[in-house]
Amino acid sequence: MDSSARINIVEYRNWSFSETEDSVASERRLRVFSADKEIISLLCTPTMVKELVVGFALSEGLLKVGGDSFRDSAASSLSWCSERIEIFWKDEEIEAHLPVDAPQAMATLTSGCAKGVTFISGEELPEIHSNLKVSVHTILELFREFHKKSELFMSTGGVHNVALCDEKEIIVFAEDIGRHNAVDKIIGYAFLENIEMSDKLLLLSGRLSSEIASKAIKAGIPIIVSRAAPTDMAVEIARKSNITMIGFLRGQRFNIYSQAGRIIN
Repeated sequence: MDSSARINIVEYRNWSFSETEDSVASERRLRVFSADKEIISLLCTPTMVKELVVGFALSEGLLKVGGDSFRDSAASSLSWCSERIEIFWKDEEIEAHLPVDAPQAMATLTSGCAKGVTFISGEELPEIHSNLKVSVHTILELFREFHKKSELFMSTGGVHNVALCDEKEIIVFAEDIGRHNAVDKIIGYAFLENIEMSDKLLLLSGRLSSEIASKAIKAGIPIIVSRAAPTDMAVEIARKSNITMIGFLRGQRFNIYSQAGRIIN
């Protein structure tokens, strides 16, 4: 499926109307099943769907791994395999079937767009230990590259962007109508490709809410950076779990809300 569609519109410019075409972001319903029971229905951009399903299942605790974060699972035996996730593409929706039992916990509606949902409300989050230190110059340069990659946003204005980076470059970039989905796509990709996340940065275009912070913490990512604002709960979680949270990155300025010692001049 395409990430965007062309539609006919009526445009108003300079005191007159005209017919033209415009690009809009594609939106599809993703229904996730466990043992033939539907456990969640997400609205998403139909790209990186397998990564989205894996990332969502991991960050919500539906797929269990050992250790405090996903990367600690290398020595643990998993009771699932990504090849056993079945994805069926239909005309107006996508179905994904997970090889796990359905969660017992009730889902919680979050502040996210596109029906953000979490199963991990109230869960004790790990404390992140990382020696990563990143210069201001590196953060600003990475964010410039991040902005340049936002082609779908540039053409539609209707998606959020997320990227996983090291100190040199962007490793993987994801777009979605839901910022939670975009984060899950990054987490799923990193897990499937066995990418270590304890020395990486997560760049985001959207608001830093508590569930976004929780997903990053569970993945073991020590630094998250956004052009948007955090919430008070997100800052509290970041400080408690020892991750660096940066918001309002605009031009040559940004705010550090927790663990400023990882950012050097």
